[in-house]
Amino acid sequence: MRKDRQKGFVVLEAAVSLPMLALLLTAAGAMVLWSIKYYFVVMADAELHQEVQIAFERVVEDALESKAIEPNCTFDYGYDFCKRSYVLTPVEAQEIRKVYWINLVEDTCKLVEGSDASAPMTGDSAMAEVTIRDFSCQEVSGHKGLYIIKLSGQSQRTGHVYTLETAVYLSLGRE
Repeated sequence: MRKDRQKGFVVLEAAVSLPMLALLLTAAGAMVLWSIKYYFVVMADAELHQEVQIAFERVVEDALESKAIEPNCTFDYGYDFCKRSYVLTPVEAQEIRKVYWINLVEDTCKLVEGSDASAPMTGDSAMAEVTIRDFSCQEVSGHKGLYIIKLSGQSQRTGHVYTLETAVYLSLGRE
């Protein structure tokens, strides 16, 4: 008689525990998928920051060694950094022009150093798909030799924007 009453108990346990188990497995799967998605967002943003920072450091370093920054006539959104071949030599030293400009390739704006567009400084990342939104070197009016340099990049994957801006004083230009 006791066995007859326990027959329905196993079925009742299975009917209650299987939906709970399915709910727990679904929640765990959703958490794993969310974690993977968030990991790729964080990695894309880190790559965006890294690309913009490295390019910005190179531009600012060249600006600090320059005696003037002029808009470039050949390339759109480009600037010439007029430098001497040796910074600490007399005025007769040979002048070097280094150009930074924006190149549009397949809906991606890339920052390029020099005239060779095949080796851009930005935009070749696999994860972030960085495009340059703004690049400017503007002289502050009323302050000769003081320039505001700005570089702004956007991740096409996440849509996040990262901007760096600084002021650079070109003391070599004031001779």
